[in-house]
Amino acid sequence: SSAIPAPEFVIFDLETLKVLADPLRLSIIENLENPSTVKDVAEKIQRPPTKLYYHFNLLEKHGLIQTVDTRIVSGIVEKHYQASARRYRVSWGLLSPTDQAFNERIEVMLGGIFGAAREDMRESIEAGVVKVDAEAPSSQRVVLRSARSSLTADQATEFYGKLKALLDEYGFIDRYTDTESPDKQLYRLTLLLHPSSRDGRHKKKKSPKDET
Repeated sequence: SSAIPAPEFVIFDLETLKVLADPLRLSIIENLENPSTVKDVAEKIQRPPTKLYYHFNLLEKHGLIQTVDTRIVSGIVEKHYQASARRYRVSWGLLSPTDQAFNERIEVMLGGIFGAAREDMRESIEAGVVKVDAEAPSSQRVVLRSARSSLTADQATEFYGKLKALLDEYGFIDRYTDTESPDKQLYRLTLLLHPSSRDGRHKKKKSPKDET
């Protein structure tokens, strides 16, 4: 059987954010688009199943994954889990710099996201999926860039819109990955885009830590 995941899971508290923002647990969720057992996921991410039960229980306790089927196999209870949502995001309120935990929330969120991306990139290079030689085709290269551009409000609005449309067109938004097609390769995109205060016109606001 299979449950229909919610379109979105919104995280409102630091404890749930800490559970989600772990590279291993993010990897588990990525492999639960379809109902799978702990053993199934362990084989995919090449970890011993015994090392994953704690993480599965923690994810289920916080509602990030759910049990969708339970079977008895050779006298042993076998649970099938599935991701609770297609997309997970942090509530904007959780990023408000209003208390002592602001810096911790930022570190946990970005550490989890970029930690998972780092591990994926390292494993992909080691597996030969990412090619690092000069003659590698563009479809097998890694794009790593940090850049800035000065835009008017209208230009920024247009860019955000075009970027969202491009991501949606190629399935990076609200679509499950197709890992069964032999002619398709899974790609990871990690994107951080925001207006920057580093243009000399904005005084740095005091953080909650500065006021103690």
